[in-house]
Amino acid sequence: MSSQKRLSVRSDVYKPSDDSFLLAKHIPRFSKGDVLDVGTGCGIQAIAAAKKAKSVLAIDISESALECAQKNAKAHGFSSKIKFLKSDLFSQIPKSQKFDLIIFNPPYLPTTEAEATSGILDAAWNGGKDGRKVIGRFLREFPTYLAPEGALLMLHCDLADTGKTIEALAAAGFSVSILEEKPVPGEKLSVLLARR
Repeated sequence: MSSQKRLSVRSDVYKPSDDSFLLAKHIPRFSKGDVLDVGTGCGIQAIAAAKKAKSVLAIDISESALECAQKNAKAHGFSSKIKFLKSDLFSQIPKSQKFDLIIFNPPYLPTTEAEATSGILDAAWNGGKDGRKVIGRFLREFPTYLAPEGALLMLHCDLADTGKTIEALAAAGFSVSILEEKPVPGEKLSVLLARR
């Protein structure tokens, strides 16, 4: 994403890292129609999607992240194409609303209670004791919001058991492919594509 260097990120919002950039690289290829960016953070994925999508809904549990993403969307000329909504995963989205592409870079770091930090930034990386606290919920809920011909583009980390997520998607009737894998210090990142 050519705009990486021009993203403004507040101290209480997740700063784009290897995982963010790896996922953003693949978004334009699959971005079409109506797109949902779950956990938008600073808006990097929503902005990548807006270049080709008809519309983008960017959601986050953090008001600070949404304000940051809104500022970045405006700076990149996408303020009319990207809408913002405070939502804990899909809690504020009507079940009748369907998306052609759902994007998710989840909090995936295995985290004990002692390792958890205070403040909303914790929600951006804290995946619970096995890294799957949010991933499990997401996998149960997202199919309801996916259009029949829609796709899921998801960043995954081996620390949260990528194989388990692939198995769960397959059990739910999705075909899954790994678009790219990238080793980074202490972990391996993957970009997963899932279709019905």
